[in-house]
Amino acid sequence: MKRQSVADAKGFVYEPVRGPKRKIEFEPRSDGGFERIEAVWNGCQWRVTGQEVVTTMRRI
Repeated sequence: MKRQSVADAKGFVYEPVRGPKRKIEFEPRSDGGFERIEAVWNGCQWRVTGQEVVTTMRRI
């Protein structure tokens, strides 16, 4: 599979059946990897609930 480029890295927002909207973003890093940032909507702003370094990504 082709490795995703920095230009392809984005994210998405989803709304579960129960609970607030959630967001996943992939921010490029200077070392060629990505920072995965997960957040939840609290009614006024996005609150980060987790993040981690991702070295590779691929489409499924």
